[in-house]
Amino acid sequence: MYKCSAKAQLVLDQVRARCQQDTQTNNKWTGKSGSYMYLMGRENPDGKATGVVHKIQQDGVSHKLAGSFKIMADGIITRFTGLSKANWNEYMKNAEVEYKAKYSETEKSEAQSESKIA
Repeated sequence: MYKCSAKAQLVLDQVRARCQQDTQTNNKWTGKSGSYMYLMGRENPDGKATGVVHKIQQDGVSHKLAGSFKIMADGIITRFTGLSKANWNEYMKNAEVEYKAKYSETEKSEAQSESKIA
């Protein structure tokens, strides 16, 4: 499995949900100007998620390099070919909400258990 920061992974999960909704796959979606697919790149030690985006050709089989994507470790999308800025903002916002819900409870429970010990 590809390793990146928790926030970057939550944003990728939002993109993956879009792909499931559009094409029932984990890496293909339908954009304004055609169908696209993303391929993960190398793991980055700083927690970024990166890779390339291919545009699927009219025949539905072949594909051509269209651009790339980069999601910073803090969950900010700096580039994602084939997705609109509105999509970027929605995915980043949803990922942030999910991050706060998931990880703020962990911090609270750790703080509570420390206060019970002391």
